[in-house]
Amino acid sequence: MLSVLVVDDEAIVRHALRRVLEHDGMTVLEAESGGAALRLLAGEAKVDAVVSDVLMPEMNGIDFYDRLVVRVPGLERRVVFLSGGSGDPRVHLSLEARGLPLLSKLDDLAFVVDAIRVAMLRTT
Repeated sequence: MLSVLVVDDEAIVRHALRRVLEHDGMTVLEAESGGAALRLLAGEAKVDAVVSDVLMPEMNGIDFYDRLVVRVPGLERRVVFLSGGSGDPRVHLSLEARGLPLLSKLDDLAFVVDAIRVAMLRTT
């Protein structure tokens, strides 16, 4: 069973993703910010993949990703980002340049399940 960490400052989005992912048989942990997610991962929490919002108040998705690379090497290959579609275009370009998947929160969240399964296949 896959374990997924959902990082989003909006509780409604976290809960919606939880329902979708659990319906597909995944175990879900939630964090309301990048900092909270890093603290969770510094403890005993072990996850197979991460779904993260791109734009969050405390720490944006790129900053979270950069810290994740250092603190949990290897997990960064299994990160999927979500965006509400607005915000700083430089953040979106940075994700694109790194080859990181970006899905829209406005789409059917079932696409997240497929994106996680693809991310689990990444080795480099």
